[in-house]
Order: sequence, then structure tokens, then C-alpha cells
Amino acid sequence: MGMGDKRAEIRDLAAEAGSLTEFAHARLRADIIAGQFPSGAKLQIDDLKARYGLSASPLREALARLAEQGFVAAESQRGFRVSPMSREDLDDITLARQVIETAALRLALQRGDDAWEANILGAYHRLERYVMRQQGAQPDDLGEFGLLHKNFHAALIAACGSPRLLEEQSRLYDQAERYRHRMMASYLAAADLGILEEHRQLMELVLARQAEQAVAMLHDHLLHTVAFCYGTAKLQTGTMRPD
Repeated sequence: MGMGDKRAEIRDLAAEAGSLTEFAHARLRADIIAGQFPSGAKLQIDDLKARYGLSASPLREALARLAEQGFVAAESQRGFRVSPMSREDLDDITLARQVIETAALRLALQRGDDAWEANILGAYHRLERYVMRQQGAQPDDLGEFGLLHKNFHAALIAACGSPRLLEEQSRLYDQAERYRHRMMASYLAAADLGILEEHRQLMELVLARQAEQAVAMLHDHLLHTVAFCYGTAKLQTGTMRPD
């Protein structure tokens, strides 16, 4: 495919995505999460232009958005670099998620109605169907799984009544995605259904309005990525095992 054909194809894809900036943001984000750009790597605009067939403007706008979301770091007068990954960073993300999500879940358990419960059931069902279809396979793209998994966690707290809690939960979830990507690829390839079973148990506790048990399980559930990536979690845990 020639450069002209490549650019025409990208324009078509970008039109479907909404804009060149949206397209650039989605592609860069997916490649950073998948490890196509190593932790700490310099992101050169000229290299990105050649890689994605885009001009500098949408790429810079996309990089600025990714910096706001924590995926890249803006260096004064020196461009952008992939944000470093570390045990300390993941510990901090996880601690913040534990505080935010458990507080939001308590509120959701108090305020949630039948529609909230139905949304949780639907989100779990879609997650379960995906995992069962992928069982034992090495997925080429975990984007669909990541969205289904995020939607399930968002559904649990959707009735909390606080847009700021929901926004912060979403932002922190995204910041942990690079770490979680490796864990979920391993689980799916190994046909390990333990993680799916844990989501089911968490859902059942929430639907039964077992507030203390549900909150405790969610608190410890969030430690699994730390334990998978770096060994036994340093953060406080209850009775749940770290995976």
C-alpha cells in the first residue's frame, strides 16, 4: 500500500472515529497499553507521523490528552515521553481506587434501584460471554475485554449519585490499564476462570445488598493487579487471596 493509499485509509477510519485527533488518541492509547511503546520511551512526532500516517497537529493534541490521563508525561520544551511504570505508581493508583470505589459502592448500595441491578447483571453477562469465548486463546487485542471489564466495575457504582466519584473511578481505572493488560492476557490464555468467578461473587454480594461483605471484597479485589505484577501486595488486605 502506497503512502497516498495509507493516508486515504486513515482518513476514512478517522471519519468513522469522529476526528483525526480522536483516531490518533485511540491508536496511541491502545499501543501504549499493549506495550508497543516501552515505559519511559520518548515519543517523537516525526516517528509517530510515519507510524500512523497522520500530521503533527492531531498527534500533538492526542498526546496532550494522554498526558492529562496519565499515559504520557509532557516534558518542558522536549516533547512527550511514555509515563514510567513502577510498583510505587501502581500501589498509589490502587490505594486511590480502593478509597474511591469502596465509598462509591457504599452509596450505590444505599441508592440503587431495580434498573441499577439489571445493569449490573447485563454488564456481568457480557463480560462472562467474552471470557468464555476466549477461553484458552491468546487474544490479539484486549480492547474489547478492557471495555467490558471497565463497564462492569462502573455498573457496580453507577447509582452512587456522585458524578465526580464516577469520573475519578474512570480516570484511575484507565491509569491502571497498562498494568492490568498483562494480567488479563495471562488469565485468558491460561483459561483461568478464577477471576470471572470472583466477579460473579462480587456481583451476587452487591445484588443481595450485603454491604460490608461486598465492600471488603471489592477492596481486596483491586489488589490483584499489584500482586500479579509485583508479588504480594503491600497494601492492606482482608480475607481475599491476592492472585
